[in-house]
Amino acid sequence: MSEEEKTQSAVIGQEDTEQKTAKSGDEEQKPSLFKRILQFIIPWKGDSISVIVRKLVLVVSLCVFVTAGGMLVYDVITMYNDERVSKELSGLYVPSQSEQSTQNGGTQFSPDAAGDKPSRQEVYASFESLLDINPDTVGYIRIDGTVIDYPVVKGEDNDYYLDHDFYGNQSKSGTIMMDYKCSIDPDNGSDNYILYGHHMAVGTFFAQLNEYWRTLYDSNTEPSLSFYKEHPVISFDTLYERSQWKIFAVGLFNAEEQYGEAYPYIDKTDFSSAEEFNDYIIEIMDRSDLFTDVDIQYGDELLTLSTCCWPFGSDMDNVRLVISARKVREGESPEVDVSGAQVNQYVKRWKWVYDNISGGYDWFQSTWDRSKLLSYTEREAAEDGYEFP
Repeated sequence: MSEEEKTQSAVIGQEDTEQKTAKSGDEEQKPSLFKRILQFIIPWKGDSISVIVRKLVLVVSLCVFVTAGGMLVYDVITMYNDERVSKELSGLYVPSQSEQSTQNGGTQFSPDAAGDKPSRQEVYASFESLLDINPDTVGYIRIDGTVIDYPVVKGEDNDYYLDHDFYGNQSKSGTIMMDYKCSIDPDNGSDNYILYGHHMAVGTFFAQLNEYWRTLYDSNTEPSLSFYKEHPVISFDTLYERSQWKIFAVGLFNAEEQYGEAYPYIDKTDFSSAEEFNDYIIEIMDRSDLFTDVDIQYGDELLTLSTCCWPFGSDMDNVRLVISARKVREGESPEVDVSGAQVNQYVKRWKWVYDNISGGYDWFQSTWDRSKLLSYTEREAAEDGYEFP
């Protein structure tokens, strides 16, 4: 090899060495992926003020997101745990064949001298296990084919069981409860049992009641009314009586007067006259989105289920969904002909709905067939200016 070739080879070798050294230095200076992520998120030495502000906003946003996500996961787990506890309770209520409904000839019992709190010898044996756990137990509600399968309690007010479970523990789901003003005394009980239950986001407790209303509007051409048609009857037993109840109304009610008229449906637990009863039913039916073929008359016992509903947006917490039913009469079949059920095309709402949803539309006329209110007389109709169809 000539001197010139040796010189070129040495130069090339030196260049290769310098390149390898530079590459090695770059690799040593290049931060790890983890460090680069931290530098991207956390304010770092040498960052400009604008970059520091951007990073602080990002850190705060991430903290809020993680906290909110954690709370959401916790709430979901809590709600499912509440449902698990409730389903364990459902296994404790198994009515026997010997416990016949009073409307079919069973035995009625009387409460003790203290009033509405029954002695253990007076109630159906199927409630014994539930009463052992919670003496506030007054009944059990079930709608076949749904998740609604719960014991019912009654407290000293309508607040305690909003956030306490059947065992008395703090609970987001609460417990299905009867209005404290109601009485299950078989000799002097309320004319209208009012039950409250939460609408839980995971579909538990009274959330599924909203399907009664939703399926009235699940098509612009011909709504299916599927949920009502599949579940027209509710089973609700008290400590003294096993009964079934035919649904006759499904409606929305305003709970806050700042939004307009708030009809006090929860105030009517008893009726002193046929006229008072008839007026109440007409008010309920004018606000019902559903018309059925179920007739009603003064003397019928009523069952009212109430839960939250958000048909006009998640920020409207003032709306309540109300399901109204009357008890199957003695000797009457619990079967319901649902073929004649239809949506009320002229339902009564309240001012906020008229102004914000209906474009100023207002309600002024009842369209329900009051001939289904058997205790409503021609004299009353004449006084109301109503003509039977």
